[in-house]
Amino acid sequence: MSDFDEIKSTIDRVSDMIDEAISTNDYTDLSRQIGGLMRSATDAVQKTASSFAAGVNEAARQNDLRQGSSRRELDQSAQQRRAEARRKAKERADREAYEAQYFAKTADATGPKILSVIGAAGAVVFGSLTLILGVFSSAIGGIAGGLTAPLAVVTGVITACGIAMLHFGRKASRKNQHFKAYKGVLMPHLYANISDISKETGIPEKKVISELKDFTAKKMIRQGHFDAKETCFIASDEIYEQYKAAEQRAEYERQKAEAAEQSVSPEVRELLAKGNEYIRMIHEANDRIPDEEVTAKLNRMEQITRRIFEEVEKKPSLAGSLNMFMNYYLPTTTKLVKAYEELDGQEIEGENIRTAKREIENSLDTISDAFEKILDSFFKEQAMDVSSDINVMKMMMKQEGLTEDDLTAMRKAQAAKEAAARRAAQAQAAQAAQTQAAEAQAVQTAAGTQAAQAQAVQTAAGTQAAQAQAVQTAAGTQAAQAQAVQTASGAQAQMQEME
Repeated sequence: MSDFDEIKSTIDRVSDMIDEAISTNDYTDLSRQIGGLMRSATDAVQKTASSFAAGVNEAARQNDLRQGSSRRELDQSAQQRRAEARRKAKERADREAYEAQYFAKTADATGPKILSVIGAAGAVVFGSLTLILGVFSSAIGGIAGGLTAPLAVVTGVITACGIAMLHFGRKASRKNQHFKAYKGVLMPHLYANISDISKETGIPEKKVISELKDFTAKKMIRQGHFDAKETCFIASDEIYEQYKAAEQRAEYERQKAEAAEQSVSPEVRELLAKGNEYIRMIHEANDRIPDEEVTAKLNRMEQITRRIFEEVEKKPSLAGSLNMFMNYYLPTTTKLVKAYEELDGQEIEGENIRTAKREIENSLDTISDAFEKILDSFFKEQAMDVSSDINVMKMMMKQEGLTEDDLTAMRKAQAAKEAAARRAAQAQAAQAAQTQAAEAQAVQTAAGTQAAQAQAVQTAAGTQAAQAQAVQTAAGTQAAQAQAVQTASGAQAQMQEME
């Protein structure tokens, strides 16, 4: 039963008691009964109030928790929004600072638009008025025509001014649009080809070049540069310096190549061209051969062959040693590679094809090794020159007293030999000491083992003695048991005699 039901029941019982007392005129016990019931009702009311208050407090606490959680979520959401807003503001500020470093701010388009509107309106209104006055002056003539003619001139001038305002307003607006478009194309990398700018903006290339020059002259593009052929525009001084350095290196390499080509005789140039043609044929055949092992071998051969001709290009005098290489080795190698390509392309591969392919594969390493020896022979003279230069330099240093004489060298060698002998003797002595220590340790270990064995024997003897003692104790116990049996038998006999 709930607290409220208990209160209602108490009230009903009080009402019944009062009715009964009235009907019987007996009020002696009514006060006591009502007091007890009221106390019960009061307790129930207090209990209900306490329960209700506790429920209200719990609801308030839960509400506070929900509100606190909601506030925390709102605070976190607000912090995230503020952090995101700060991040976007920083990115926007960085982008604007980066843009301001290379480009002027895009002009406001409101002024040119207003100028165009005023010019268009003035041109229409005053142009119409000029036309009317001109027609009126021509038609009427006389004094009236003479008076309207100056007015027609004035309105005509105003009309011309309106047309000029319209023209310059439209031109300024168009330039602003073009500048904004150029900036959008250049911003990512700070350089772009003129053709790409034209494609992106839809403006003819000549117009692009003209306007970029104008914007650079007016410092709207702060660091603008064209390349030498005006095919590329660069909006950064740093990138332009890198471009110039690259151009200078390219020009130097070009001049160097031209000088080298001019110093090479026609015969050597013909040899180089012929050698490059052989390299090209081997390379193309290699591209069509799917076998990876053969491809690796041909790559090595191609690399060695290319290095041979590079050395000949540096030192044309080496060309005279390549007669057999050019007239037999290289043509035969090319023929073998083409034969392998043809055999490898056959749909049906018989034993003869497999044998021929295997022989060619085995010969490729041999050919590459031979070509490598040819390349290495180019450096034989250089190696001899290096060795000779080193020997001459050592001799001159010795004469100048800059190096040790033979006696000092022999003394140092003898000292080094004696030091090595001492180190060997010390190492041998240390090894002997280690061996003796190991033997002593082994003796100690053996002694410890014997002591342990003796201890074990003693322990076993003690165990045997304990076992003998236990046997004796067991025998004594059996004797005591027998004595007790005999005593019990004697007592029983006595009792029988007494009976």
